[in-house]
Amino acid sequence: MSLISANATDKIDSLVPEEELRLFREKRQQSPRTWDFSVVPGFFHQSNPDTDDTVFNGPKVHFGLAKHSWSELVCDLKKLNEEAPEGVTYRLVFCARHGQGYHNVAVEEFGLKAWDDHYSHLNSAVTADGKELVWGPDPFLTEVGERQAKWMNELITEEMQHGFPTITKLYSSPFTRSLQTLTMTLDGIAMRKNSKEDGRWLTPLVVENLRETIGGHTCDKRSSKSIIQERFQGWNLKFEEGFQEEDVLWKPDWRESIHEIALRGDRFLQMMFDDTESSDIIYTTSHSGMIKALLMAANHRQFVVPTAGMIPMLVKGVRI
Repeated sequence: MSLISANATDKIDSLVPEEELRLFREKRQQSPRTWDFSVVPGFFHQSNPDTDDTVFNGPKVHFGLAKHSWSELVCDLKKLNEEAPEGVTYRLVFCARHGQGYHNVAVEEFGLKAWDDHYSHLNSAVTADGKELVWGPDPFLTEVGERQAKWMNELITEEMQHGFPTITKLYSSPFTRSLQTLTMTLDGIAMRKNSKEDGRWLTPLVVENLRETIGGHTCDKRSSKSIIQERFQGWNLKFEEGFQEEDVLWKPDWRESIHEIALRGDRFLQMMFDDTESSDIIYTTSHSGMIKALLMAANHRQFVVPTAGMIPMLVKGVRI
């Protein structure tokens, strides 16, 4: 079995009930926005409605590239932006999911229903073989998760030999598992720890709107800003304006619905398109729930993304 492959939980997590999609679209129309989004077909197999996402293996097929080469994709993206009318712009967005965390292990250990009903509200529990499993708050990657992230580094490095586009902007969820995945995946590709080479390596922007579904589950309560800075010292993290020291968003007795996190995903894309005038190749690291939200916000089809997986999309933004 591949180190990065979808399981039953991943497939369930990717689904969007019709009522949640309706509510999202209805409330998005009522929200202040400057951009409308759509996905340009023909660039990646994931946007093709005929692609079976339950068996799709991105690492085996150049992450889903539908063009003849990465060079062709980059040329087409450049041409789209050069010929775009005023108020229209295109961004290549890589949506990466964090590697396996201890909460993912807990879901497999106890089952999805027991996890949602009970274990997700705890910080830890003892497994059937007598070992303590700790997942909250803000869990780290497991050893498997670290291996997955490092394998993604190898995969992208290999694709770079075939013209993989140069990433020009980085965004990340503030959760430890996402930042670990980002730094391990892009080390030596777009980032470098303790580097003195100004201008060569990118600075990731940490934003709350990329975090996992807010509330209820202890694994989705973030660490303080100070702890995040300490854990990732040397990686030159930049935090969005107004980023709070403590997690003021998480509540133990409330959890975001799918349409609510999709609205948050839309707010991220609004900000990203405003923030990337000179950057058209974007890499984000987040979570299954947030990637589902970003796909909804971009009007992309539903698609299964496993732990440490990544889905690219060519997004067209039109100023409203």
